[in-house]
Amino acid sequence: MSFQNLDLNLLRAFDVIYIERNLTRASKILCISQPAVSNALQRLRESLGDPLFIRERRGMMPTPFADSLAPAVHSALQLIRSGLGAREEFSPKISKRMFRVSMNDPAEALFLPLLIDLLVEKAPDVHVQSTFVGRHELANEMGTGAIDVAVDVPFPVDDRLHHRELLSESYVCLLRPKHRLLSKKMTLSDYLELQHIHVSARRHGLGHVDRALAEQNLSRNIKVRTRNASLAAQVVRGSDLSITMPERFAEYFDLPSAPLPFKVPLLEWTLYWPVRLEHDPGNKWLRDTITRIAEDYKLKARSNARAKTKRKIAASGA
Repeated sequence: MSFQNLDLNLLRAFDVIYIERNLTRASKILCISQPAVSNALQRLRESLGDPLFIRERRGMMPTPFADSLAPAVHSALQLIRSGLGAREEFSPKISKRMFRVSMNDPAEALFLPLLIDLLVEKAPDVHVQSTFVGRHELANEMGTGAIDVAVDVPFPVDDRLHHRELLSESYVCLLRPKHRLLSKKMTLSDYLELQHIHVSARRHGLGHVDRALAEQNLSRNIKVRTRNASLAAQVVRGSDLSITMPERFAEYFDLPSAPLPFKVPLLEWTLYWPVRLEHDPGNKWLRDTITRIAEDYKLKARSNARAKTKRKIAASGA
């Protein structure tokens, strides 16, 4: 196939289909009808002599040739966008841009509701798609444009990603209302006697809490392992099981909590984005927005801590 005979408009369709894996979503992003997207894909198949995408239950899955072609196509389109939009400003009030954010379930529960509230007020036509990409896959997913930013715990990154610390939180033990341990100071023996739900996006491996216990040659009884923090909170509300999570989630899930009877390092949330989008106005706006959410949360947490201290002082003097 000669490059001179290739309709370059088809490469934009290819790029969006590759990212979305869905023709309906691709048509919305491209602002054309689904039949038009199908027609563009068929023309590209004929031009390149490859099916490019196979329809499966999971969506439009790329062929090996499409996988090999996608990074070059996306990089070329990104260079064109950067050149054309170098001086353009991002206006959240009128933008219809779709941002793809990677968050695990706890990060999503912490940041996404606040982000949605802000979008409704400041960027009514901006869309956000929240998903989760494993840390080992994140740089590649950002390289293809499948992910714009990610919120995760700190981990080693290569020179394709930039990162910024957002906030850190202490852990507490979440229990059902009127749990027997809420009427006393929890001891280490009390904690180890509990049955625990471990919330993690990974299938295997220790979390922060388990590593802290392991340093004392201790381990807890993990009854359930799930990636769904909301489901875990529902289970705790109706049982004697517990979850050990950042302090914010006691408020978010409206569950009582108890301080941990042992030291656990603070949980740190970090924002990641691709180096190639460092100067992209829209990506920068999203990064700054998430950072402001974290700053507002830290201010609120400090205010709540001061109020809690005042209540304790008042109660002790009564």
